[in-house]
Amino acid sequence: MTTTLTAQSPEDILAAVPVVLGFHPQDSLVMLTFGALSFHARLDLSPPADADVPAGAVEALLAPSRRHGVDRVVFVVYSDDSDLAARLAAALVPAFVADGIGVVDVLRAHRGQWCSVPIRAGARESPPRPFDDTHHPFSAQAVFEGRVTLGSREELRATLEPDVERRARWAALVEDLPAPGPAEVARANALVAGWVESGADPDDAGAAAVLRAVSRLDVRDTALYAVTRDTVRDHLRVWVSLLRGAPDAQVPDTAAVTAFCAWQSGQGALAWCALDRCFEVDPEHRLGTCLAECLVRAVPPSAWEEGGPSDPAEPERTTGADGAARVRASQFPHDELHRDSA
Repeated sequence: MTTTLTAQSPEDILAAVPVVLGFHPQDSLVMLTFGALSFHARLDLSPPADADVPAGAVEALLAPSRRHGVDRVVFVVYSDDSDLAARLAAALVPAFVADGIGVVDVLRAHRGQWCSVPIRAGARESPPRPFDDTHHPFSAQAVFEGRVTLGSREELRATLEPDVERRARWAALVEDLPAPGPAEVARANALVAGWVESGADPDDAGAAAVLRAVSRLDVRDTALYAVTRDTVRDHLRVWVSLLRGAPDAQVPDTAAVTAFCAWQSGQGALAWCALDRCFEVDPEHRLGTCLAECLVRAVPPSAWEEGGPSDPAEPERTTGADGAARVRASQFPHDELHRDSA
């Protein structure tokens, strides 16, 4: 389901941000874009303010905006640091305008109040005004559509944290299974398909079989190709459950498939949280690295279905050895880009 939000005021913008991100950002720079194919981005801002943040923000946000023909943008700085917000505005606005991208506004939000950040040197912020993004019509629409908005990115990441009891049960079962062979491709696919169709959670024996098999490249590729627009949320539900019970050795592969499902469902923030878990165990995981590149480049989920056109400027896909996730160039609409602080 695609959520359409029509923002007509700063309060609308501020209410839209947690809906499109899936959580209420803190110490963040958020960019909402508008055009034929829009995407939304978030960057971490680490207190105390880092003098290099503005330059890094320009590089991180302008490149995908230029690449995807963005018409206009709005920036929201979630911070109590007015000087940082002013420096960000001073760095971002001229760069975007010079590139032909209109800047509708730069806002600073903190503790239920917002200000308009000055763009001209020496100008002052507007007086703070209250806003409520929890009782806004956008929030009600999100609830009606079944979209959950969490209090922070940490709460979002917590939805992927290990279930200790489940992991202990499954680890013991996985250890007793032999190394997976080619026959496990069909079996693992059938098990996941059954949970997707029935809406059931993975059972212990089946989960152990899938987790033992997911180390095979052909099992992972089959898992990726089984995901469709109609089934992506159910696939995500299943793989989140598997990730929360995965033993350490199976976490990278399981987390990468989970990240793929989150990306395909338009939940970029959740995809990054899954990749966090992947890279904690295997920082150079191949599929995870490919997906991270897709998120950084703002590649849209639709690029997965478009295949590999001959024009090198268009999205391209290869297959095999985790190459299925090697999609390049294009956009990633309706969600976030995320850069962790150094």
